[in-house]
Amino acid sequence: MRVPCDVPDNQVRKLENQLVAYAKTHGLQFVRFFFEFHCGSREAFEELVAELVRTNSHHVVVPSLRHLAQNGLLQDQMLDYLRFRARAEVLAMRLRTAIE
Repeated sequence: MRVPCDVPDNQVRKLENQLVAYAKTHGLQFVRFFFEFHCGSREAFEELVAELVRTNSHHVVVPSLRHLAQNGLLQDQMLDYLRFRARAEVLAMRLRTAIE
């Protein structure tokens, strides 16, 4: 998840709870969150990919694709990379989220 610095902790916690519930309703076991706090950073994304490969996991749940990237072309590249490198499917809860 991308978390802007001005978002209150209670709002982040609410979204975390929604993500866990979404995963459960889709038959997935929630494992952990990966957070990006700085615009343009890919540190958490690379950590996510490494963890997917290491654990042979194949699903990622995001609040919306904008949590991968705001730019549509970059979103597509990141989705392709997740599919190619980790054979992962990305599930987006909705088109946009309140935290954006």
